[in-house]
Amino acid sequence: GCILMSKACIYYRDWLEQWMNRKKGCVKESTSANYSVAVVNHIAPCLGHYFIEEITEEVLQETVLYWMYQGRLDGQGGLSQKTVKDLVVIVKSSLRAARKYYHLPDAPMELYYPSSGQRSIAVLTPQQQEHLVQAVLHSRSGCTAGILVSLYTGLRIGEICALQWGQIDLEHAVLSVKKTMQRIFYKEWDGHGHSRLAVTPPKTGNALRDMPLSSFLLSLLRPLALRNADAYLLTGAPTPMEPRTYRSYFTRFLRANGLPPIRFHSLRHTFATRCIEDGADYKTVSSLLGHASVNLTLNLYVHPQMEAKRRCVECLPVYAAYSTDSHHMKNSSIL
Repeated sequence: GCILMSKACIYYRDWLEQWMNRKKGCVKESTSANYSVAVVNHIAPCLGHYFIEEITEEVLQETVLYWMYQGRLDGQGGLSQKTVKDLVVIVKSSLRAARKYYHLPDAPMELYYPSSGQRSIAVLTPQQQEHLVQAVLHSRSGCTAGILVSLYTGLRIGEICALQWGQIDLEHAVLSVKKTMQRIFYKEWDGHGHSRLAVTPPKTGNALRDMPLSSFLLSLLRPLALRNADAYLLTGAPTPMEPRTYRSYFTRFLRANGLPPIRFHSLRHTFATRCIEDGADYKTVSSLLGHASVNLTLNLYVHPQMEAKRRCVECLPVYAAYSTDSHHMKNSSIL
């Protein structure tokens, strides 16, 4: 039961509703929407019936294990470790705010996250990449151009969908990444949801960047260029194509051309991998991708192929084999 007096005896679900209303004016709209989905789908159902001071390290640890092994809404197993960690960030942030508001003592929580196994990230082989490029060259349009722009610049799908001709300087061979497009999903407490398409500045300041365009990419874009700076690359019109529609187009394009069913984001992975394989330094690649940290680039996007790994080990110095005759063995001093 509630052992503290008055306002401290509030259910966590009720506090979450207050906390999220306060957050709306302090965070980006997409962040607020993500909070609503996480809270309504996962956090409130598991922890909402507790009083605030009842949510201890032990209670949260049990909840973490539940999410990781049984947390999917479709009943098909657990959530990924990253998703669970994101949920815990929201829980900890909201509890800190509650303890400050109600003058409750701090309660540090050290949690254990079982490994959920790292999902392999698809990267096109050089042969698959050539196949994809040839397929695009045989079907030149704004939509297929977007595929090559991502493959040769590492732009995210939201950045591609938000890309307008006014951001592409063909004379100076520079593409300016200034915004991204996403569909923002909200979840109400009654379980109903709604969404809206939003064009916003990129997630971080580092994502605002100027990308140099290769001569190959320029040769593809020049014939497609439009005078209307407000026209979008993918549609050639002032009306954009949203990411989920473009993902569907990309899936159909791969299938029609006999290519493996990869995610659009794999084009970004492939771009980073090829850059590293060709000798680009990690800092430069990180800057091109719009990352705040080189470590993020290394951990998420750099996946050397076996040929590159073999070249690496073959670069090690070679020495003459040691003699194994009795004289050598007699004079060896191995302790």
